[in-house]
Amino acid sequence: MKRVLEAAASLQDADLGGSRRKAYEKTFRELAAVDAVDEDEGIEAVADWIVEQMQEDGNLPGSRAVRRRAVKFCRENGYRVRNDEWLGI
Repeated sequence: MKRVLEAAASLQDADLGGSRRKAYEKTFRELAAVDAVDEDEGIEAVADWIVEQMQEDGNLPGSRAVRRRAVKFCRENGYRVRNDEWLGI
């Protein structure tokens, strides 16, 4: 989350407070819970994606887009995510 906050600070008019920050943090916690053995891999992949999106668009991605990217990572790596879970959208 630190890298995302640092990248957001470099954007003009970026607001990573309130509900968006909470949603990002919850997504990272859910990614950590998906695979307790290697919890950093998913978090790093999604954080990298968020930073890339900010650099490309100049905007913070929405929480739903972040969750979609997180679930895509999970499914590509063989982790099951049910549709009624936070990441399941």
